[in-house]
Amino acid sequence: MKILVPTDFSENANNALSFAKKISTGRKDVQITLLFAYYAVYDFAAHAIEIVETIESDSKKAMQKAVEQAKNEGIFIDYQIVQGTVATAVTSKAYREDYTLIVMGTQGASGIKKNLIGSNTAHVIKDSQVPVLAIPAKSKLATIKEIIVGLELDGKEKPFLKKLVGLTSSLGLNYHFFNLKLTEENEGVSSLNEFQENFKNEFPDIIFNAEQRSAKSVLDGISEQLNEKPDSMLVMFYKKKSFFEYMFNASDSIAMAYHSSVPLLVLK
Repeated sequence: MKILVPTDFSENANNALSFAKKISTGRKDVQITLLFAYYAVYDFAAHAIEIVETIESDSKKAMQKAVEQAKNEGIFIDYQIVQGTVATAVTSKAYREDYTLIVMGTQGASGIKKNLIGSNTAHVIKDSQVPVLAIPAKSKLATIKEIIVGLELDGKEKPFLKKLVGLTSSLGLNYHFFNLKLTEENEGVSSLNEFQENFKNEFPDIIFNAEQRSAKSVLDGISEQLNEKPDSMLVMFYKKKSFFEYMFNASDSIAMAYHSSVPLLVLK
């Protein structure tokens, strides 16, 4: 498993690194890479070399400190420093070098519109070809008690479920699957009972439960889940008609009561 962790050396980024370390617990094949991407802005070309050298020198010291700390914890970390925008650097490296997962902190501390939409994390989620785990600033591993997973029950979940279990089983948490029955349902939706039977057969050692409930919209249904389960990690499958189309394309009048303490894992 290869995990890419973008960093700006902030407390939020360090928190995301802690999540990456936890996911790697008990695995012998894990490589964690810290990536610092910067865009140097200067008024005069003569200052360019000096500015770049300062940025790279300071960031290298911070990277080496993180590497040494991880080494003391028995975890191998490497790092890279590049010039460029964060989203482009992260998504291109993850795709080009076959990373399994991107783990990064979100910005801000209130509401998904503020701490995700418009941030570097949002662009990475939209553009990345690999799963992304977004960690809000206030999120702490010790408080997470359950993984909640949104289902469309369209018969296309199997590859996503394998990724889900592969990425999160080391956390030792139970899974709660939920399917939202909207006012207008698509034809050909499989039953929740069928899903449960298939999942149990595929992953007999995984503890889980599942439910279906009515909701006016995807956003309303997810908000309700998070209100009931604030100590959780939310998992969504990035599909054509997904939660993210609602998030990125919805009118500003749509409000989502997103808990800033809930990590969000986007599977692709």
